[in-house]
Amino acid sequence: MGSVMKMFQCILFLTAAMWTAAVSASSHDVDLPVSLDQLFKERIRCMVSVKFFVQREIDRKPYESAGLVIDNEGLVVLLDNAIPSWLPHDWFKDFQIFLPGEGEKGCDAEYLGRDYLTGWHYLRVDRENLERIVPITRFETAEPKIGQPLWGIGLLGDSFDYAPYFLSGRLSSVQNLPLRIGFSNLELSAPGGPIFDFEGNFVGWAGNPLTEERILYMRRDQFTVGLRNISESAAFLFAEEFFADLDRVPDDPAGDPKPWIGVAGLKSVDREVASYLGLEGQGAVILSQVLEDSPAAAGGLRNKDIIIAINGKPLPKFRPDDVAQTYFERQLLLTEIGETLNLTVVSEDETRDITVIVEKHPTSISQAKRQYFDDLGLTAREFILRDAVGRRLAMSESSGVIASFVKPNSPVNTAGLQRGDWIKEIDGTMVEDYENAVTLFSDIEADGGRTEFVLLIDRNNETSVLRVKMRKSAN
Repeated sequence: MGSVMKMFQCILFLTAAMWTAAVSASSHDVDLPVSLDQLFKERIRCMVSVKFFVQREIDRKPYESAGLVIDNEGLVVLLDNAIPSWLPHDWFKDFQIFLPGEGEKGCDAEYLGRDYLTGWHYLRVDRENLERIVPITRFETAEPKIGQPLWGIGLLGDSFDYAPYFLSGRLSSVQNLPLRIGFSNLELSAPGGPIFDFEGNFVGWAGNPLTEERILYMRRDQFTVGLRNISESAAFLFAEEFFADLDRVPDDPAGDPKPWIGVAGLKSVDREVASYLGLEGQGAVILSQVLEDSPAAAGGLRNKDIIIAINGKPLPKFRPDDVAQTYFERQLLLTEIGETLNLTVVSEDETRDITVIVEKHPTSISQAKRQYFDDLGLTAREFILRDAVGRRLAMSESSGVIASFVKPNSPVNTAGLQRGDWIKEIDGTMVEDYENAVTLFSDIEADGGRTEFVLLIDRNNETSVLRVKMRKSAN
């Protein structure tokens, strides 16, 4: 019954997609060129479907996403949310690339990593299959105009061998966010797919789907809900901006060194505060927290400082206001490690010029060391700066490890341990660091005569003692 329903849903989806394509083309009174069918057949080869697995402690979960081929060497780029960026890269397994309509002819691909500036992920198709794909750089580019008809490619699921279908709409709006993003009146492509004009020129790369606000009526009640079509997108990054950042292929799948100055809680200044400070014509960003012993602290930045200029240039004015934060973070990430960042800040009616030396970002959550202890039922993860900031602690005051995974019905789960708990002591021994925790947990697992052990944990700034009962071996 389940397979029948799935097939029925696929047929409905396919019918709706074909109907949408037909209506969108006819409703705009677009004179489709005779060569459009040929353009479509040629350009679908620059788009691929990517399938891979995330191997976690006790399960293996499949993921799928669209990707775009960007060079003759089989390089493929994916959107930032196509792959869970908070997980270690060695958890990503068995990458395969499928061309539209060729679901039974997948080819292997290698994961190259994620760029910290754009968030984009990169893959490399094995060389034996290069003749099957076409890079987007083979096609001319163009700058779309408001009202211009555009088209793109949707992809059905693996049940239909990732069959491509035609989508079209008109460019309705262009916004600087801070890069130029185009918005169509209708969905134009699968997220991560290319957008073309009706001459076949590449005009942009489809981004993540937009969330649209709708009203849900349930009897006499109504609720405002956000709806998102996860299969199609009406927003795209302009081709010029896309190519400007395209060569940022990571050298290390685990993540390249990332610039950092040590501030947290960045927030754009809203228009009321900007008006009070006389900053109506520009952007501004306020710092919630300057971390202890950070480059920002060494340079003289203080909590609640308002940044109004970077390297001598005032922050541009954006709408909405919070784009200023994105702009500032992007400028920081474009600065090389070891270079100086010159900031102009305002605080308490005082304007100061600050020079900060950019350093390497501390260990991220995806780079943190971790080990799974199956007999105990938990994964111990290295305590990192992010954990300290969330608990408003200095790293110099921090020790212990984080329980990043707790296995259901395991000894530690039965004792009450939860994911995210900060483990500070193991069996009465203070945990100095990650290596110390691994040694202590390994010794407990190896001790066949042990019946229990004790954990001292911190959860939401409250300390608890958990008594863990060990299970006897079936042997």
